[in-house]
Amino acid sequence: MSFFKRIANYTLSEQQLKWVLIFVAVLFSLIPVFVKFPFKINLFLAWEGAYRLANGQIPYRDFYLPMGIGFWIIPALFFKLFGAKLFTLIFAQCLINFISCLAFIGIFRILQVSRIKILLGLLVFCLSYVFVNFWPWYNQTVFVFGLIAIYFLLKHFYGNTVTNKITYLALTCFFLVLAFFTKQDGGALTIAIATVIIIADSLLIRNYKWVALYFLLMAIFSIGFILPFLGFDFTYWFNLGQPPHFSRISLGDILKDIFEHSNWLKFYLLVFVVIVFNKINKESDFLKNRKSIHFILLSFGILVQAAIVQVTSYIPHNVNIYFHSFALVFILSNLKLEFNLTQLKYISVLVIFILFWWSNDYWRYGKRVVNRVFPQSVVQGNDPSKISKYTWSLNKAQGALKRQKWKLSKIPSFKNIYLPEATIEGILNIKKLVDENFDNTDDLKVLNMSELTPLARELGYTPLVNHPLWFHKNVSIFDEQIKNICENINKEYYDLVLFQDIPNLNNFFPYELQSCLQSSSYCINDKFLAPRVKENSYIEVYVKKDCY
Repeated sequence: MSFFKRIANYTLSEQQLKWVLIFVAVLFSLIPVFVKFPFKINLFLAWEGAYRLANGQIPYRDFYLPMGIGFWIIPALFFKLFGAKLFTLIFAQCLINFISCLAFIGIFRILQVSRIKILLGLLVFCLSYVFVNFWPWYNQTVFVFGLIAIYFLLKHFYGNTVTNKITYLALTCFFLVLAFFTKQDGGALTIAIATVIIIADSLLIRNYKWVALYFLLMAIFSIGFILPFLGFDFTYWFNLGQPPHFSRISLGDILKDIFEHSNWLKFYLLVFVVIVFNKINKESDFLKNRKSIHFILLSFGILVQAAIVQVTSYIPHNVNIYFHSFALVFILSNLKLEFNLTQLKYISVLVIFILFWWSNDYWRYGKRVVNRVFPQSVVQGNDPSKISKYTWSLNKAQGALKRQKWKLSKIPSFKNIYLPEATIEGILNIKKLVDENFDNTDDLKVLNMSELTPLARELGYTPLVNHPLWFHKNVSIFDEQIKNICENINKEYYDLVLFQDIPNLNNFFPYELQSCLQSSSYCINDKFLAPRVKENSYIEVYVKKDCY
């Protein structure tokens, strides 16, 4: 009994906690490498942009996109190192996730939060945010670049020498601009947070030279990002809400989400206000404590950012879930605990409850094990002959039973990715079609309006230049481009055309182009199921009538 008591009362040292933090960061970052995943919606976009960059195509000149290229830099580098396969994107995301964990730890260490409290926050950060981001997505990458910028900004504040302070401020501005040229909304909000913090700091220390240098460096890096692309119609494509784009910032939508939903955000805001009021009344030198002010402004900024990006960057639905971890660390750092949190008995209990708190994501995998112990109807309730929470809606119950079989693909570009059997068969049919009718695929002109963008590598063709990176109407393609593509179709410019019909989405691929194809000299060679969980989307394969 004494042995277990000694274990329970064992206290982790600062050095041990340091290594535990690193272990947690590495563990959660590497988990995706050892798991086989199904094809995910919007994965086509990460692959396409990275593939084009890795093969030397220049944004805005060779392909069009309504944002910057920051999102594709790391995936393109990994394509160069490991090959342009879908699974390579997971390797790239492992690095992005690990960097996000290091930035998270670094920010709170600078703010003098104890490692044990950072550890609890990191667990929430990993379980709620890192764990679910196993594929690259720009709404997550922009946040990671923003975290790096905030880390360097805090390093600037507490730099020992002028050289260090200038270097850290330059790195801050570089990553802020990179974040903006990854995704405008998330990047702009991070710039706003950093700007408020540095202005507040200058008022505290009554030194304004660093603010002036900050704005100068922001201007220099912005010019550096924009100038190379100005000759390529950059001002038309980069989305700042100007025609033909429209602004995604709707005050009505933001207020609707805040007042009708966002209960966690509003709860944390309430706790935040209570803590700040307490600090103001308790600490006579509150406004002289730089780190406390930085911490408060950062925490409040994260909550505001999360409230806005859930509207402006609404995919995936948990795009802003990172705010939980920041709120938890802020709350814990302002709690005066009457017990030693570093003892194993307390850490273990808290870790168990954090795992219980964020069980929804890993339960989706763990329930497969539970199904072996309990009847499936008990765990999932998918027996339509029994009325329960999961069977009262007939559409849901029957939809689950009609799900097509997905299996691991052996096709090189899609290797080790789960795809519907019908999709795999469709890809193989396209490969056979091309092999039988084209001797040289280098000059093959393929208009690929589908989520199967890795076909470029699989078939050996070069993605078309002077075309949008993707085809979401009024997001990345507009009436002018639709007209031009339709003219190309009528001229039989394309050797092969793929069009994906997604009935439940609003012109994700423009239906005008489908109509143009149907009224042209092209004919449908094949039609097969697209790799979507809601299995109502099909890919149509069009070929020239006089060629096959």
